[in-house]
Amino acid sequence: MSSTPAIETPRLSIRSDLDAIRIDEGQRAARLVIDDVSGRFSRVTERAWQQLSRRDANPMLWKQAQHAGWTRTRSGVTPRRFSLLAIQIPLGSIDGIAKSMAGYSGVLFAPIAIVLWSGLIAAALLLAISRSPQWIHGVQNLPQFLSSTNSLLIAVTFLATKTVHELAHAVMCRRMGARSKSVGVFLFCGVPSPYCDVTDVWRLPSALSRAAVMVAGIYVELIIAAIATFVWCAANDPAIRLLAMNLMIVCGISTVLFNANPLMRYDGYFVLMDWVRSTNLRREARDCFQATVVSRVAGHDYGRARRNDVRGIALSIYHVASLIYRSLILVAIATLILSLAGAVHLRFVAVLVITLAAAAMMLRQIKWSFGILRGEGDWMKVRSWRRFAVVLSLVGVLALALLLPLPRYRHVVGIVDSADAVNVFLPPDSQVKSVATEVGQHVQANQLIATLAKDHELIEEARLQGELRLAKLRSNLARRTALDRPQVASQWTTLQAAEKSVEMLLDDVHGRLDQTDVVAPIEGTMLPPTPQSETTGLASSIWLSGQVGALADSREPWCRISPQGQRHAVFRIDARDHDKITNGTEIRIHLQNGSAGVISTAIQSVSAIQADSQSITQEANYQILCPLPPSKSDQMMDSIGASCSGVIRLPSRAIAADLVYWISEFVRGQI
Repeated sequence: MSSTPAIETPRLSIRSDLDAIRIDEGQRAARLVIDDVSGRFSRVTERAWQQLSRRDANPMLWKQAQHAGWTRTRSGVTPRRFSLLAIQIPLGSIDGIAKSMAGYSGVLFAPIAIVLWSGLIAAALLLAISRSPQWIHGVQNLPQFLSSTNSLLIAVTFLATKTVHELAHAVMCRRMGARSKSVGVFLFCGVPSPYCDVTDVWRLPSALSRAAVMVAGIYVELIIAAIATFVWCAANDPAIRLLAMNLMIVCGISTVLFNANPLMRYDGYFVLMDWVRSTNLRREARDCFQATVVSRVAGHDYGRARRNDVRGIALSIYHVASLIYRSLILVAIATLILSLAGAVHLRFVAVLVITLAAAAMMLRQIKWSFGILRGEGDWMKVRSWRRFAVVLSLVGVLALALLLPLPRYRHVVGIVDSADAVNVFLPPDSQVKSVATEVGQHVQANQLIATLAKDHELIEEARLQGELRLAKLRSNLARRTALDRPQVASQWTTLQAAEKSVEMLLDDVHGRLDQTDVVAPIEGTMLPPTPQSETTGLASSIWLSGQVGALADSREPWCRISPQGQRHAVFRIDARDHDKITNGTEIRIHLQNGSAGVISTAIQSVSAIQADSQSITQEANYQILCPLPPSKSDQMMDSIGASCSGVIRLPSRAIAADLVYWISEFVRGQI
């Protein structure tokens, strides 16, 4: 059994131009290491600094110091790669503005203010939890809101909230006694976002002060999200509610998922890094994973000492979680870019950029795998068969991830309506005199539902009767004259045609007089002519009594009658997956009218793909119709026109199949 190979301590020394300030953190002393050349600030324990100064530190500590740029020799430091996915553009200093605002920031950052605002945030959170079905529905309707809202307004809202976030960092930095540096624009996957450099915060001796600076932006955004939550609950205007929902998502959910999440290199990451006393948490976690996990897979010949301590295991778990989370975020960002590019007809460019980025990452992984096979770096002394087995296992895991069929779901948003409802039309230019029933009531077949006014028809009847008598008199005179004078026979024929025309008009008036009583054609529940929806607002009024005295439009139904209380969920969705969504496909529907249950049903009919005539871009879409359980008359009116959401289970498909489909679309030029 072979023993662990001894690792020689590298012949390195600490740079003499570094400024190391001794600070006390409770019972442990530490050093704040300031690199004025690069502008970086790091903290290390006093014991580790003394070991580095005496040059008797362990190899792991020397490697961390080398990566931090503290050593005279930097040959082992990997240069930072330029990435088109993450670009920083500095614009100048914001410290002067932060200094002037620090004196007025007590309304947010004073101790009593923090307690009060924290209470408001907690109250908003409880309110959002109590109304979770409503805001979940709002999140589902958010894509419709984003597609129908001015994109400039959305961009300004995002930039404004993120600017406030970064300004909060700078102001809190000044309140704690440090200075903020440059401010600029950070382009992450092409999406601009402000940033503020507050690395001077590492000069602060108090860990609590440093954490306060890091979480200041999150704290302010949560205040905005809390205020938006109360506006969302109190507002009646759908546009205001959806705008408030947008702020709740940007300043609430996304802030917690990104800025407060320690798995990404944002505010939460630096707070955790400071708490665990690490100079570079991501790099240390990767080194711990290699020393804790990879060293056991590679065997005793792996060029890195094994670790069994709690810190090494915990940071290894953090490294795996960070990799998984960042991979999911990349997939989510790629999906978002594809959807946004498709909305502005730039899907071809988005697919090209994502394909190139994916190819670059794949090439980097292939290069890393070949490095293992050739025995580079720590794999130098590992046996070839073990290196081959490791690479083959990694390829197998990747192939399994690409070829394993995964369940696919399609989320759709629509409204509740009665597709089987019978339309009731009124005669052209008729006037409603009275209404016998109202929407929501149950009527029998041939039951009177409205009475039309007769005054206009009676006047028209008297006028036409007079014209008919005059036409008959002229026709008789022309007939008698035609017996003696044949040349006027054509005039007699014309007068006969005029007489027939007046008779037809009179018959039409008599028909309208017979139709003054409007009766129900079938038995069922009275419904408005169009479904009501808080997001669409289709009909101007749902009450039939409000139509008394108005002239009827023969092109639009006056009301509808739903037989047996049958309801349907109607969804209009884009043309994707049209061949996968067929009659009989299962769907789970959630009604947004206060019902907490989920209805399991099947798609009843699927329309053909057609262009949306109401859309500027004429996007192709289609409708699906899903039956809902029958309801009583009062329940029918509560649900008709209400928004609903559905989840369709699509056939399982592997990621590789999606990649092949995208590539084939790209080659055929259909993207």
